[in-house]
Amino acid sequence: MQPMAIEDGYFHLGGASVSDTCLAAVFVGAESPLELQEFKIPDVKPGNILIKMNMAAVCGTDAHNWYNPEAPNPIIWGHENIGQIAKLGSQAKRDILGMPLHEGDRVLFHSAPCGHCYNCIMSLRCTNSIHYGNSKVDRNSDTMLRGGFGEYMLLDPDPAIIRVPDEMSTERALMSVIGNHTVMGGLRKIDGPTQGDTVVVQGVGPIGMGALIQSNVRGAAAVIMIGGPSHRLDLAKELGATQVIDIHEYPTPEARIRRVKELTGAGPDLVIEASGAKTSVHEGLQMVRYGGKYLVIGLILPTSVEMDPSAIAAKDLIVAGVVGSKVENIIRSMRVMQSRIDVPIEKMITHQYPLANVNEALQSHVDLSAMVPVVNHTLS
Repeated sequence: MQPMAIEDGYFHLGGASVSDTCLAAVFVGAESPLELQEFKIPDVKPGNILIKMNMAAVCGTDAHNWYNPEAPNPIIWGHENIGQIAKLGSQAKRDILGMPLHEGDRVLFHSAPCGHCYNCIMSLRCTNSIHYGNSKVDRNSDTMLRGGFGEYMLLDPDPAIIRVPDEMSTERALMSVIGNHTVMGGLRKIDGPTQGDTVVVQGVGPIGMGALIQSNVRGAAAVIMIGGPSHRLDLAKELGATQVIDIHEYPTPEARIRRVKELTGAGPDLVIEASGAKTSVHEGLQMVRYGGKYLVIGLILPTSVEMDPSAIAAKDLIVAGVVGSKVENIIRSMRVMQSRIDVPIEKMITHQYPLANVNEALQSHVDLSAMVPVVNHTLS
């Protein structure tokens, strides 16, 4: 695939001359390295906002799609992002909280809901809006720059954009949109945990850690984390886990179920599936107490899993699932990060790479050497 045609010249931003082209890492097909390509920085129309990227996290979705022959391409990935406003369209004055916007402000952003589809009318997740870093963009459109693995991004008119408070670190603000916002939406949906509840989290990746953080915020009496490798379990303890269960020490579903019962008696009040493992649903339904709740977040790709569904009825369980996040949860997640989280959640960002090393960032997620790898556009 050939890079887009580019033009010579410069535009001026904040008094400094900036080249009118930028680099972005493009996914061109399964099991192929992402390609660094040069793109023209697009014109900013009255409703648009041009973002100069600070950081973009590598998500499990990216790692899965790297090996998925059905994954759409070409596309610029990067959907967990923080950046600075490079240029404001003349009609873009305030963020969704009513705060004034200025060039240079750090912001979180999301595709705005359309407001008229069935899902929007029913207060569900919009089905029509573009998801930056996830939605394929037609190469004949105004720009391909719609993902965080590029130096710049162009937001559609009237985006859902949130100004990051000056006193908040870039890393902590980014953690608002890594796991935490999705888990927050799931916990609000299932209405748990209630204060004093015992929670088991299956999986110690970014979603699992988000489940740990958000369960503690909601007042859980104990949060037990199941997973591996050991360095992730150590971080879970530092972030507030009451107990950890190492899958290498307890390698079978039966052993893990037995250990959970030893720690909780009748079983936990809530189990959160955040691992994507094929035995996780079967284990979770066996672990949870009678009348408890089971929330599925990690299993979002089509797969066949081992499970006994009779437990749902026989144990009078409440079961729910969640995918992605609505904008309201991003707002709440950022506020919680600023006011309620007193553990070093920034430590989840374990590896930072310049854009030129984006393929190393992806590999560090695949081989579990990194908890959260990010593309840091300030590195060279």
